[in-house]
Amino acid sequence: QGCCLACFLLTSVCLCVPQLTLFLLPGSKHLCRIFVGLSRPLRLHRWLPAIMETEAKAADAVLTSGAQASSSSSSTAPENAAAAAEGKGRPESYLLLFNVGKRQNFGTLLRSACAFGVSEVLVVGAKKLATFGNQGTAGFTPERHIETLEAAKEHCKSRGIRICGIEIDDNAKPIQDHPFAGPTAFMLGNEGIGMSQQQREACDFFVYIPQHSGATASLNVAVAGSIVLHHFALWAGMPEHAREGEKYVLDPRRHKLERFRNPTEAEKEEIERKRLERAAKRSRADGEEAAEPGLDDADDALDEEG
Repeated sequence: QGCCLACFLLTSVCLCVPQLTLFLLPGSKHLCRIFVGLSRPLRLHRWLPAIMETEAKAADAVLTSGAQASSSSSSTAPENAAAAAEGKGRPESYLLLFNVGKRQNFGTLLRSACAFGVSEVLVVGAKKLATFGNQGTAGFTPERHIETLEAAKEHCKSRGIRICGIEIDDNAKPIQDHPFAGPTAFMLGNEGIGMSQQQREACDFFVYIPQHSGATASLNVAVAGSIVLHHFALWAGMPEHAREGEKYVLDPRRHKLERFRNPTEAEKEEIERKRLERAAKRSRADGEEAAEPGLDDADDALDEEG
């Protein structure tokens, strides 16, 4: 009842070891009488209620903090659950390359794309992609070549992928807010002039990277893209890859023969695209040869003039 040391001790023991409750409760009255007799000379009943009240408040504080921690973790970890992509169970990221001028930026972006789990690189307009500076990572992330930006927009729309422009813009959201809602393709602007109007119109939303000094007007294209891809990987809940020593463990590389025998869907489309290009080149070459006069025709013409 808050005034008995025996009750306090029994309550503490039962809370620590619930299994002892069945054994202690039947004899609790006798124990109370013994402890009451011992506690009266010390006047424990005067300060015992204050101790019990303090312990109760401490227990409530522990329960409250635990509930808050649980609520916090549950609100951050599954924030992307509603936007989980089909197949892998988490949103996928894509890198859309268009209007980037410097070849070393291509290679660095490809390296970052591999490090941060990008599912596919969409190359718009270019037949081949310069991979200078990729450090051997070019073959790990599938590439899909698309003729125009409009076609890339339609491709993304058909697959439920939103295009995010990485640009310092009045409508852009800071990257730390993670304004994502599902699978996202990230597109950067040109190193000198930024995003063209055509690129801006193709984007569904924009993000920017806040800077904290006036020493530079903007970040390098490859650096900005790497930061954004890392933020998306964190938001999407991508697991960290295995490490060994001071490096991350490398996955086995798929060789050309394996890609030829067991191509992915993206690789099948790329093989078909190249096959059609070769067929078109042969067709054009055959047409040009048919249009030009043959050697025999030229000899006949010379004979007639003679």
